[in-house]
This record gives sequence, structure tokens and C-alpha cells, in this order.
Amino acid sequence: MTSDQRIPITVIGGYLGAGKTTLVNHVLRSTDERIAVI
Repeated sequence: MTSDQRIPITVIGGYLGAGKTTLVNHVLRSTDERIAVI
């Protein structure tokens, strides 16, 4: 598999109230790229 075929993955973890949802919302609003959230 070449680097052109790889799909970048980011795992976000943390404690309750640490700002995970805020971070995800910021990333989704600040980019024009296609992003999937599971």
C-alpha cells in the first residue's frame, strides 16, 4: 500500500469534560476536507 492510498486516522480520548466534543466541532468547522466521525 502506497502512502497515497493510506487513510489518516486520529483517535481522540480524554476525561469527561476535557473538551473532546469542542475539539471535534472545531476541526469539523475549520476544514474543507472530507472528514468522517465514528
